[in-house]
Amino acid sequence: MSLNLQKSCAVRIGDRWGVPIAPLSVGGTPIPWVTKIRYLGVDILSAKCFSICLHGAKIKFFQSLNAILGKIGDVNAIPLILSLTATNCNPVLMYALDACPLSSAQISSLAYAYNAVFCKIFKSFDRNIISNCQYYTGTLPLKYAYDLGRLRLLASFHNAIGTPAGFLYKFDGRQESECLRERYNLALPLAGPAVLKKKVWDLFEREFIQ
Repeated sequence: MSLNLQKSCAVRIGDRWGVPIAPLSVGGTPIPWVTKIRYLGVDILSAKCFSICLHGAKIKFFQSLNAILGKIGDVNAIPLILSLTATNCNPVLMYALDACPLSSAQISSLAYAYNAVFCKIFKSFDRNIISNCQYYTGTLPLKYAYDLGRLRLLASFHNAIGTPAGFLYKFDGRQESECLRERYNLALPLAGPAVLKKKVWDLFEREFIQ
């Protein structure tokens, strides 16, 4: 396989990620060790565990959101703004997150950006008010939307029998699948996207009412 050495770099992930390591080279050309590498649009960090950088995604999200709000002008056009945000901004913010485990801190950081449109059009930063606005506009909060994406991906892996993805899921993805299935009261085989969304919404509704 031919490598483009001018565009190649290496990132280290694992318990000894911060320990100095010998230089890496291919055919006499050095490959630099870096703290962050971009692969398929995702910024992967050098760390003890697999982790990604969300800063770039949040910047692009706010750029898209500000462009929409600037074009519409009228923040009272709530259904239109939420529809455009859901189709043009949220996919930018949540790109590839279905396949990336996130920490609680990362989810909170993403939720701040995700909720920005509600803060803007409903003129409030109160979490309870934002949660009410999301419920009555039929919008899943960030943590539920993230779980829904993960469930859909894991469901596709579970059904991918005899494929590399199915093989990896069998040995490394079952534990996460079990946690999510227990949280949303799901049985195997996992249902289709519409049923999964209803299950996630039902839990959000129960927790919201409580």
